[in-house]
Amino acid sequence: MKKYVYIPFILLLPILATLPFLSSCGDKAIGADGTVIAEFEWNGKQRITLEEMMQEISELPQYKQRQYQDKEGLEEYMILMAESRLILCLAKDQKLNEDQEILKKVQDYLHDLMIGRITAQEVDTKLILSEDDYLAYYDANKEDYVRPEQIRLTCITLMDKERADAVFAEIKAGKDIVVAAQELSDRGELVGPGANPASPGDTDYISKNSYPPGTEPFMDAAFSAEVDSLHASVIEVEVQGEKYYMMFRKDEARAAYQKPFSEEDVRKNVIKKVERERRDALMKAWVSQLRERAEVKTFIDRIPEDKPAEEAENPAEQTSPEE
Repeated sequence: MKKYVYIPFILLLPILATLPFLSSCGDKAIGADGTVIAEFEWNGKQRITLEEMMQEISELPQYKQRQYQDKEGLEEYMILMAESRLILCLAKDQKLNEDQEILKKVQDYLHDLMIGRITAQEVDTKLILSEDDYLAYYDANKEDYVRPEQIRLTCITLMDKERADAVFAEIKAGKDIVVAAQELSDRGELVGPGANPASPGDTDYISKNSYPPGTEPFMDAAFSAEVDSLHASVIEVEVQGEKYYMMFRKDEARAAYQKPFSEEDVRKNVIKKVERERRDALMKAWVSQLRERAEVKTFIDRIPEDKPAEEAENPAEQTSPEE
């Protein structure tokens, strides 16, 4: 909840000290104007009004507002408000609004809010882009939106050479590779490409960089093979010190494809990148203007050199000049 559910909100006490519900703790009664729905004694009468509660609920995110639409939800929110004001009153009694650690965090948060607001005012409001901007970026970066050449295989990958040779011999003799893949999957023998138990042997569409270094002999053979052909031998590859034995039939191949700007994923990506680039440029120009206006000077020579790593790690072991 915006103000009353999350206790870390107490960190904002100094900023909020001017609000009625905080000044009420020990000062004057609140809620004098409006329909009082809750009250308690704490250095005087403290009240919560229906109008205050409804205003707060209206400022919540929509999904939160839906939790407080009926009488039961409103009663829950009212109790949370009362409990949170009790906690805040106690915190003020203990002078937490004067605690230096809290004040520092509040100041940091305040600075973040101010920077965010001025940046939105000076940069984000000037971020105006058109369809032509997006199309221009797409045309200049078309190579980033190419689906590479892909193939689809029925592949069996095993880690035992003798087992792989025996399986391949059965397939060469006429056994369907799909049937062989299913049987091996049922026995838990499949690994690597084609090991998906939901569709044993099926690699789905893969490109030349789909698998890690070491699989190049397999990938080269797969991409150069003819569609509907069983590769002539078992291919041995080594990946991270482990040897794998692979056999496959090439089922499909599709050429590289230039994705059009109209594709949803392409359009979203282009818009995101263009907006980021334009915002970065606006931000850089704005900050540069501020630096020029303020005649910012930096004195890098006054920054001490880095200490040697050994000295930095063992400062207590260094010998003083007097010694």
